[in-house]
Amino acid sequence: MRKFVTAALAATGLLASAGVSAQSFTYEVDIAPPTFVGGLGPDGSYGRGGTTGGPYTTTLANGDTATGTLTCVGMDQPPSTSLFAVHLACDAVATDGSTRTSVLYGCNPIGEDDGPLSCVGGIEGKTGPNAGRRGSVTLHLRGENSVGTGQWYE
Repeated sequence: MRKFVTAALAATGLLASAGVSAQSFTYEVDIAPPTFVGGLGPDGSYGRGGTTGGPYTTTLANGDTATGTLTCVGMDQPPSTSLFAVHLACDAVATDGSTRTSVLYGCNPIGEDDGPLSCVGGIEGKTGPNAGRRGSVTLHLRGENSVGTGQWYE
């Protein structure tokens, strides 16, 4: 069974506080256990949705750090109906509330279905210094400590 939980958290934590001058960044997210709804199939994971989130720390290219909270909703996809096993939509909000960034991830298990997830996605600044900017992100979801990278392009 794919772990929506892990994927959702990691995805968002990275960019909520990245400033306009920082083009690239890394991030870490501590993910809370997810709350699931629905689900069909033999193990109940087909089409299952859920919510999760947790605190994140972003390290900008210049070494500055920023913190905030990531909130995600996601959905496991039935086998063979999608390029990705899990889709996540997340908002990352800076601790002081000054910046909000939206993230959309597509994730697949690495090896076993219950193992780590590898994700790629897009980001868009909604408020703060990155408002209107877009970029891309990666995420390695591996339990409660997930890590990723990102790059602002516009």
